[in-house]
Amino acid sequence: MMRTATASIPAWGSLLLAFLLLLGGCRKPDAELGLDLLPSDELATTVETTPVEAFTFQDAPLRTSGLTRNLLGSYLDGEFGTVRTGLVSQVRMLTNNVGQGQDNTGLVADSIVLAIAYELPNYAYGNLNPQHFRVYEITESLSLDSTYESDHFPELTGGDLVFPHAGTKTPDPLIGPTIDGVVLEPQLRLRLTDELAERFLGRFGTDDLTSNTTFLEFFKGLYVSVENGSQAPFQAGILYMNTLSAASKMTVYYKDQNNEPDQQRTFDLDMNSNCVRYTVAEHDHSAGLDPGLSQALADPDAPASFNYVQTLGGLRTAVSFPDLASVDLQGRALAKAELVVAVPGTFYPYYTPPSTLFAFRKASDGEDVFLPDQLGGINGIGGVWDGVAQEYRFNITRYVLGVMNGALPDEGIELVAGSSGVSANRVILGGPANPEHPMRLELTFTTY
Repeated sequence: MMRTATASIPAWGSLLLAFLLLLGGCRKPDAELGLDLLPSDELATTVETTPVEAFTFQDAPLRTSGLTRNLLGSYLDGEFGTVRTGLVSQVRMLTNNVGQGQDNTGLVADSIVLAIAYELPNYAYGNLNPQHFRVYEITESLSLDSTYESDHFPELTGGDLVFPHAGTKTPDPLIGPTIDGVVLEPQLRLRLTDELAERFLGRFGTDDLTSNTTFLEFFKGLYVSVENGSQAPFQAGILYMNTLSAASKMTVYYKDQNNEPDQQRTFDLDMNSNCVRYTVAEHDHSAGLDPGLSQALADPDAPASFNYVQTLGGLRTAVSFPDLASVDLQGRALAKAELVVAVPGTFYPYYTPPSTLFAFRKASDGEDVFLPDQLGGINGIGGVWDGVAQEYRFNITRYVLGVMNGALPDEGIELVAGSSGVSANRVILGGPANPEHPMRLELTFTTY
């Protein structure tokens, strides 16, 4: 016969259980704790949206000299058109009086190589397809005391300095080349013409190589660019180059037939922080396959379903709030004003949005100035890319209050990509007329 097991509770356990139930029944719910300490009128919060207007416009050239990296390459963006970048840099001697007091008659050039290190870990924007690189000598004297912008193309002399048929390279930023059994830092290596190597060797022992002052009069620098011809969408990209790396230099390989003729010798010319270095950029927005951007630029007054932001002097978005002056504040206070800017749909994984967008207003002289919300630090205003929500949020409460009380002109703001001089990022934003993800200004009010 199957036996049924039963649990019994001792008499002392029954008394304890009854006591606990009584105690729990007399306990005040946590949700009511502290209510007797608050004013009788509870704080009321309401959130409203106010109309927003926005349009896209061509950005102005921006400073790219003296920054942390330089950009090199080109690609065709289906929405933004063609982007093409190149870098300009001086090179400098490591020692003075090169070749002074020695017999230079036996110097024979083997080769000359221009090496430029990749920036790691962020080495490119786009893909790593082959590109055709070109190198030119510049004739323009550059100065560290000057500022160079993205549209400043240097004066050049002569033709392409790359060794014949050696200009097409497939970038490999993750694996360094092995030279004489030594694995080097990942870098782009371009062999240049033997004539250039012989030209340098021919100046050994002369005034041109006594100091960097005289050397920079003799050889003013290099312009490195690409000539990729017609490109398909998503083909190739913009490479991020570290011109401050010790691996970024031009090296002449040579031998001395009069002194140990089998010994390989080198003469290095460095890129470093003492060199003028800057990036040039070209944008052809008309080459885009999607007509959306061309239409937005042609008719800025049309309702905007999409707005566009692009680095390297590409594109900005202007945003205005036409009804701020008429917002009724009677009996309530503005607690927060937040501009919400979504990125609708999907994007190509190698064309990521900028990690940060900045919001500026214009000063009376036309220069960009921070909003008052940024005066306490960049982090206070937000504008950081949220990959989960796929949006940017800007806390512009102080700016909105300043417009409402007349302390600031009601002229709107401009959205600009962060790291604009050292990256190729771009983003398509949901405009105020976007049917699913409209740009909006959320106003949070409190009343008592």
